[in-house]
Amino acid sequence: MKKLAVFASAALLVFATLCISASAQSVEDQIKKMETDRAASIVKGDIDALAKVTADDYTLITAAGAMSDKAQMISAFKSGQSKITVDDVSDMKVRVYGDTAIVTGKVNVKGTLAGKDATGTQLYTRVYVKKGGHWTSVALQQTRAATP
Repeated sequence: MKKLAVFASAALLVFATLCISASAQSVEDQIKKMETDRAASIVKGDIDALAKVTADDYTLITAAGAMSDKAQMISAFKSGQSKITVDDVSDMKVRVYGDTAIVTGKVNVKGTLAGKDATGTQLYTRVYVKKGGHWTSVALQQTRAATP
């Protein structure tokens, strides 16, 4: 009987570990999908979709060193001052810390941001926070990638 209880406990522990691992993986996949969907929204000019997944207290630091908030970013896209025709994300790595997720990656961009040329390859870090059961972007930092 004791062996059965030990086996059952061990099996339960393995099952719980697998469930936690699967849950973390699904969050990683969800964040990666949000990144690709966000990039597609920007290229399509779908400002409503972009606004929906961006926190009101969002902070953006561009590769050119400019800082803006959500209202400024949305306004620049609406006015045409920001226009992206290519926004291909790759090499994404997602780390999840409870209700916070940090994604790092690479993006190939063609277009302008706030009236400045943004064309080129950039490395980026985006921070997501889970609020009210939904992930929302709260910050983005971009850096021009070094040329080999």
